[in-house]
Amino acid sequence: MSLDTFRNQLMSNSDYEVRVEVNQRCLIDKMLSRYSSEFVVFRELMQNADDAKTSAVEIVFEGIVGETYTRLLFKNNGMAFRPQDWDRLKKIAEGNPDEQKIGAFGVGFYSLFSICEEPFVSSGELGMAFYWRGDQLFVRYGPTGKDDTEWTIFLMDVREATKVHPRPIEFRSDINNESPKKMFKLESVNVYDVLFNTSRVIIPPGIIGTISLSDCQEEKASVRFQIASGNLKVQVQDEFSVEMERLTKKKPPRQTAIQIILPGYHDTSSDTNASSLDIFRDLLPFPEQGKVFIGFRTHQTTGYSMHLAARVIPTVERESIDLVQKTLNEYNTEMLCSAGILCRLLYEDEMKRILQKCQNASNKDQTELEEHSTHALRHFTFEQSTPDIKVGRIIDAQFYKCCSSRLPILSTHGVKAINMVRIPDPEMAAFIKTIPVVPKIMVDRCKSFFYRAHNILRLIEKVSLNDVFEELKNRALDQDEMVALMKWWIAFCQKQKVSQLIHDKFMQLAVVYVKNKNLPLKNIRYFLNPGIIKPDSDIPTNVLPYVISSKFKLNELKQSFKNWTELSLAIWAQYIIGKYELKNNQPFAEKFLGILSRGFDSMNYSDKNSLCQLLSQIQCIPTQFGIKKPTETYFPDVTLFPDLPNICTKGIKVNEKFFTMMGIHKHVELEIVFARLVNKENLDHAKLIKYFTPIIKELKIADIQRLKTTEIWIKEDNDTEMSGTYIQRYLAKDLYAPFFQNRELELPIIKWKGNWNKNSDDVKFIMSLGLQEYPSLPTILQLAAPTTPLVLREKALNYFIKNLKEKYSDVYDPNSVPISFLPCIDPYVYVKPSECYWNRDCVKMGFNALRQNLSFRAKELGVKQHPDSNLLFDKLLNNPPRKFDDAQRIFGYLATRIGDFDYEDWDKLKNLNFIPINDKIPPYKLCLHAPKDCYFKNPSEDYVDLFPCVDFGKDANKFLENCGVKKEPQVLDLAEYLINSSRKFWSNPNNRNSYVRILGTIAYNYESINKKKPGTLDKMKQSPILLGTKNQGIEENIDNYKLAYANEILINDNARYRNLFDPLVCPYTDQMAKFYQALGSRSLDANVRSTPQHSGRTGTSNLSRNVQRRIHERVPWYYASITSGNFKNDVKWVEKLRVMEVDQINMKYELLTNYATKSEKVNASVSENSLILYITRGRSDYADIAPALARHIHNKPDRQNSTTLYLYLTSSVEDLQRLGYPTENIKKPGLGRIYKLSSSSSTSECTNSVTSTTDEKSNLQKILHDTIKSIKSNTRNWPFQRVIIDLQVESHCDVIPEINLNFAQNENGIQIYVGKQLDPSILQSLDKPLKSFIEVLVNLNQVFGLSSDQINIFYDNDSTSVAFNRNNALFFSLRYYIDFNDSENFVITNDILISWFMVICHELSHSIIKVHGEEHEYYMQAFMKSFMPNLMNKINEIKSQTKSIGLLRKRLLEADGNK
Repeated sequence: MSLDTFRNQLMSNSDYEVRVEVNQRCLIDKMLSRYSSEFVVFRELMQNADDAKTSAVEIVFEGIVGETYTRLLFKNNGMAFRPQDWDRLKKIAEGNPDEQKIGAFGVGFYSLFSICEEPFVSSGELGMAFYWRGDQLFVRYGPTGKDDTEWTIFLMDVREATKVHPRPIEFRSDINNESPKKMFKLESVNVYDVLFNTSRVIIPPGIIGTISLSDCQEEKASVRFQIASGNLKVQVQDEFSVEMERLTKKKPPRQTAIQIILPGYHDTSSDTNASSLDIFRDLLPFPEQGKVFIGFRTHQTTGYSMHLAARVIPTVERESIDLVQKTLNEYNTEMLCSAGILCRLLYEDEMKRILQKCQNASNKDQTELEEHSTHALRHFTFEQSTPDIKVGRIIDAQFYKCCSSRLPILSTHGVKAINMVRIPDPEMAAFIKTIPVVPKIMVDRCKSFFYRAHNILRLIEKVSLNDVFEELKNRALDQDEMVALMKWWIAFCQKQKVSQLIHDKFMQLAVVYVKNKNLPLKNIRYFLNPGIIKPDSDIPTNVLPYVISSKFKLNELKQSFKNWTELSLAIWAQYIIGKYELKNNQPFAEKFLGILSRGFDSMNYSDKNSLCQLLSQIQCIPTQFGIKKPTETYFPDVTLFPDLPNICTKGIKVNEKFFTMMGIHKHVELEIVFARLVNKENLDHAKLIKYFTPIIKELKIADIQRLKTTEIWIKEDNDTEMSGTYIQRYLAKDLYAPFFQNRELELPIIKWKGNWNKNSDDVKFIMSLGLQEYPSLPTILQLAAPTTPLVLREKALNYFIKNLKEKYSDVYDPNSVPISFLPCIDPYVYVKPSECYWNRDCVKMGFNALRQNLSFRAKELGVKQHPDSNLLFDKLLNNPPRKFDDAQRIFGYLATRIGDFDYEDWDKLKNLNFIPINDKIPPYKLCLHAPKDCYFKNPSEDYVDLFPCVDFGKDANKFLENCGVKKEPQVLDLAEYLINSSRKFWSNPNNRNSYVRILGTIAYNYESINKKKPGTLDKMKQSPILLGTKNQGIEENIDNYKLAYANEILINDNARYRNLFDPLVCPYTDQMAKFYQALGSRSLDANVRSTPQHSGRTGTSNLSRNVQRRIHERVPWYYASITSGNFKNDVKWVEKLRVMEVDQINMKYELLTNYATKSEKVNASVSENSLILYITRGRSDYADIAPALARHIHNKPDRQNSTTLYLYLTSSVEDLQRLGYPTENIKKPGLGRIYKLSSSSSTSECTNSVTSTTDEKSNLQKILHDTIKSIKSNTRNWPFQRVIIDLQVESHCDVIPEINLNFAQNENGIQIYVGKQLDPSILQSLDKPLKSFIEVLVNLNQVFGLSSDQINIFYDNDSTSVAFNRNNALFFSLRYYIDFNDSENFVITNDILISWFMVICHELSHSIIKVHGEEHEYYMQAFMKSFMPNLMNKINEIKSQTKSIGLLRKRLLEADGNK
């Protein structure tokens, strides 16, 4: 049997059937042994993804540790698995039967088992998991519950950790991979794309205890990073290596790595979500700068939004890079430069990927490209690194230096070198199409980069004018683009001055495609104004299309396109006239004229003129008689004659100016009218009015003047003037309107038909020709003059007065009226308004008075109430009164006119002789006197018989008083009278008492005489006007007085000398004596020379020693009491003076005026050398001692000096002190010593003598004034320092530590402080006392010559100080002022001023002597003594001001009461 038979038998018996066992694991391994490629799994998966029509594939590595991963995901977005696909997936070697497919999960799917044991497949909503049981493979298939059904995912957990294969970056030839000093060379760069996925559970708030995960929300985030690792070859010199080893204890490595980490582009959309999780915070540097890592993160930033890891050498604190030490700085700088090279490589790699996308991208992908480019730029935009700015600058500088090619960026035309791209201008975006510009997204989001690239690095320029020109060279623009271009050009021209060359180039290049043809702008000359010429009109070809010009204002086109102007009607009219024949086409002519008429007003004069000249020469005006020339045509309303051709205005807007300027007539010429008036004889003038009324405004000036000067018009009741057919005609100005009043005044009235309506055009026309509405001013006044009948005269006057305000006020000038028309009180007198007055009292001086029934109209008529001062003056000058009654009446009237006279009038009246006075001696002749020479009568006065005196009554005297009549003679008058008539006056015994009184009046006012009339006193000296007396011992009687010259009389100032010599002396004292001295009388005391003669023995005794001791003690007090005086010897003389006794002293006296001599015994005298005082033995007669000493103390001693000195020598200390004389101890530093007095003895001894000289007083005054100048001003800053208080200082001037005072405010330059514990607002409640205190201090400042800024005020509740002086700054207490002021209203009294005067003296003394004592007391008294006169003057000044204010207040109250 054959083998075939055996096989057939066996196959036919089913009992022997046994299933073949297959080891599926071994089978799959044997199948995979056919695939020798390392990445076969990716090839197979890619093939099957293509079969599923996939558009995107993702390969995800997970579980990355170092450079290895443990899980692989392959994802495609192709067609989801169908049921048959799932069936084939679990069958080995059953491929896709579709022959067009590469393969559909046949044997190829099982290539997944080459890298994993149990793959998982998810597609659509289903999934299939593969797993092993022994060597057999099983699956589980079913729904997954997955929401995302877009992706088909293959999950593979690799058998063993597999190494990640990075993406290498190729080095271009234009990139230098070596650092500047060639210390480092970047040999290779690998880029790892890393994706981090994470999630966190968010527990709802308020949950306590256990919670299910299903109740919580899950937040997921992912972020993709690029990690670029560069391998650096280190190339250092041996010397450098040794130095590095010395510094770092390590040699530089031969190889090192540098790494950069930055976010990948695709995860930018999830950056926000990722950045919200803490785990990603340190991985996302953007928008902040990245950090430098040296095994750990430092504080140093990189300047870019990327992290840098490199083996740079840190500082000692290991927080910054060491760029200080020379060697380390060189090493680190080179390393940072390598980082810059690596950054540039990464940027170039990004741009390469973008470029690849650009080549395959569609328009819809442009936004994604711009986003990607923006991502790259923003991460490589330099910002100043911190804390060391040099780190970022080094990296950024090398970023740009390492590449010889320009930095590439994305533009609107793909990736270009940055210098080939322009920063866009939004205004150009509409027409810049061929020039590469930066996309708007990049400009908006990368402002910092482009600002730096443009303004600092100069890498890129903005779109410029040249770019615009380049754009225009390349193409013609459509209408919208041209509108945008022109708008940009207008804005460009407004921003800067454009040259003619640039303008011409722009016009040459700009071309617009319109109406299927190109139109260059250079061919345009005009643009259309649709308000003038309609856009649908026929227009020339050199006019800008209206579809473009309508987008602009006309003035914009005029200003920015220099050769363009608005298409004028004149040019358009020339175009139309040249193209069309108007005389044969009336409809077209009407339309043509309608356009010209509407736009005529907008034309300039030149165009108007040229247009009208052009039209005036052709037939273009449609009329009822056909088309005529303008000069042959009349306006439609000119219908005076029926044969006139009128313009047809149908469809034409009537523009009178246009038609008139062409030559169309608005009215019939007057020559024609006048000619027809003559031909047709008496043409009705009413018809002429009707014709001329509407055209009055169009008539020429000459025509109107012709109408005014032609006798055309007829008056009422003219029938009597007719002679046959002739009618008398008048000029319009000779006739009056038909009013009742005009008829009453018998005026010629125009003949008028119908009602007279002044608002009608007819009336307005005839009035414009001169017809009078009412009589003119000269006419009505002439009618009111006496030449007119009385009845008509009164009518005219009443009409004038009634209508004066309304009709004549503008032309009526009462001062220039030439017609006498006003009736006076005298019925036969008519005068002009300027010749009469309405107050009838003026007739007292011979003036005309207005008729009394018109007085209430006097103001309207311009009639004055009274004559003015000039007329009154002339009346007095030309016709002065000659009788008492006349004078009393006239002067009484003039008293009512006092207010009319001014200063010059009174000055004239004062010297005018118009006062009638009878002489006082027969024959009592009446004479006229000037007011300046007259006085009012007063029987009790002494001068009534000396001067002309008057009394015309109270009212008249008031006028004369203003003229200069005086109530009594002035001192000057009396003095001049005595100069001229003293002997005559004194010779009458009855006048002697009056003489004495007059002389006394002169004496008490003599100082004013020379001021009023210089030289008068000299005349008085040369005249015998003074009285002297002799005969001492005889009872003085006025009869014993005699007249004498001033130099003949002596002043009686020494009774002893008068008794001795009995000279002619002044019988009076005080003011009278001063008057005598002023005229030249000499002192009796000064004119007697005394010579002492001593006889007998001389010596000293207890008496002389006591006298000497008393003199030494008391005379310095006397010196101290004298504030000023002409000292003959200073106080040192007293120290040297000795007192001696002598038996007898005779004094010889010689009167120097007549050399008479006398002798007598005295009890004291001083020797010639002034060093010895002689007294009569046994007698201490201080009545003789005091005068003797006074003659040697003073150059010119007076009686008061001797009296005061006598008082000092004879009184006790208690009496002197009670009388207020100074008896204090006096010490002058550097000038003398201290004197201490005993209050119980008047003869106590002095320990030393006080010395005082003129120089010493001068020095003291200088010290006082320099001290005042040294007081600090609060306008200069002075430091608030704490001051140690001297416990010995009295409480009233304790120094307050300034640390306890705060500045509050400034009032009138005075700074005010309050205690630190007080609120400055407390001063508001102290406003009244504060202002009072400030006024006190301001007044006292003037006393001392201080300024307001040298004074400070303080208020403190805890202080007891009145004032204090701190380093020459003065402070005064407001609280003390308030506590010790008795007045509730804080009235300033003398006591207050004196009290604070002493306080200021006290504090000023502290600027010289810091502590209290005798020296401080001395200077305080010196200040008081020196400035006391100023204080008294100030007190008197305040009193005077107060009195004046009180008087003013009283008068105001009286005036208010009267009111």
